[in-house]
Amino acid sequence: MSARWMQEAQALSQEEEAQRRKLLDVDPALPLEAQQAVFLERLSTIAGVDPRKTEAQLVRSQATELFLRLEPVQAHLVGMPVEERRAALADIRRRMGYSAEQIARKAAEDVYKDARWEKGHAYMKAREALLSRLGQADSLDAELDSLREQYFGHEALTLAREEAAGFFRFQRRRVYGRN
Repeated sequence: MSARWMQEAQALSQEEEAQRRKLLDVDPALPLEAQQAVFLERLSTIAGVDPRKTEAQLVRSQATELFLRLEPVQAHLVGMPVEERRAALADIRRRMGYSAEQIARKAAEDVYKDARWEKGHAYMKAREALLSRLGQADSLDAELDSLREQYFGHEALTLAREEAAGFFRFQRRRVYGRN
């Protein structure tokens, strides 16, 4: 059941990405700023809304998320050093009409998410090493519980439940500016 759920979730995500690309595809060869300009122009034409306007708070948030999830945008962000990526995200948000306060708040969230993903990847490496070392030993579950507790504290039980269902959050795709 959980494997089927994961397949359905992945299929839905791929379908959403295909629809986004069909509607708002941007040339991956363009620099980020140009990609965003094309995106905003198409969004304004299609939806009749400019997310940069002050009264468009909800649209701004949705449009920014939509833009950040585009493959060409992620391809740029993935290839950047951390500080350059953070600056690019701030520029994207600025061009979307975010205030300086909102940009600073989002930047702090990005720092937190980066640290969380680093911790998650370290956990997954440690988890794989533990699985290699212990195999299916009787102590494996207790050792995994201890490892999750070490890395995630009070969230360890949530991760244990996710893993039991076949979901490994740090193996999924990272979407910079979003998760």
